[in-house]
Amino acid sequence: MIRELADTQHGAVARRQLLAAGLGKGLVQERVRSGLLAPVHRGVYAVGHRRTDLRHRWMAAVLACGRDAVLSHASAAHLWGLRRSGGTIEVTRLSGGTRRAGIRVMQAASVPRRDRTLELGIPVTTIERTLLDCAADHEWSQLERMVVAADRSGRLRWGELRRVMHEGSGRAGVCRLRQVAEAVDPGAVEVRSGVEVDFLALCRDAGLPTPAVNVLVAGALVDFLWTSQRVIVEVDSYLFHGDRSAFERDHRSTLALTAAGYEVHRITERMLALDPEPFLDLVQRSIHRGARSDGM
Repeated sequence: MIRELADTQHGAVARRQLLAAGLGKGLVQERVRSGLLAPVHRGVYAVGHRRTDLRHRWMAAVLACGRDAVLSHASAAHLWGLRRSGGTIEVTRLSGGTRRAGIRVMQAASVPRRDRTLELGIPVTTIERTLLDCAADHEWSQLERMVVAADRSGRLRWGELRRVMHEGSGRAGVCRLRQVAEAVDPGAVEVRSGVEVDFLALCRDAGLPTPAVNVLVAGALVDFLWTSQRVIVEVDSYLFHGDRSAFERDHRSTLALTAAGYEVHRITERMLALDPEPFLDLVQRSIHRGARSDGM
């Protein structure tokens, strides 16, 4: 029975669970001494041997914080695939209780049932609650990536996100999350990479019109297009553009698009991250020229 329980909890069990299963205090101590139970946190054990995989550590941290505890904040975002987190495991539990070494414990007056769920067998805040919890600790572009990733996963419930934001009014970061949610549109959801999400945010901050994303133009799939102004931006990363064939293909594509009457601007991911302003000024001038030409 204990092995079966551990198998459903990534190899971790709590002392209270062992006692509830009929294992006496003496037997628990005996199994600890024999190595059948390896202490992970106070009152939490790995069954058979100590494990170090992330899911085991997440589950053990949740078990260490009590029956109503849930994985939350950056750790929950990692579990949901929204953003990686290599820091201290974060867990939310009801107010009260003692600190736990190696765990960042968040105190909450309550975590409503509809804001908690099981994912991979681990008690965790829902995607929507996770986004709210992370909003205060992440910049706009990071939060936008997370919202886009959540939407692309097909598991983000926009109605629930609106409810969570409404009920979280007054919390740090909720205004930023609300603004990001309003800014994320179907075009942003379809982008192929994080750097393209960042470019949309840069365009918005610079006051540029929102471009179409990943569209076919003259037989080529382009990153960003201002349709009426006939302006195209391509953001190149070394991962996808770092060999000779890609180099040649990019230049053939630029020639074809230019011949078709489009103004094409290319920039590398690194250049965009280090100093985007000169490039954005160039794009803005091209859009203004295109707008004047379109109005003639």
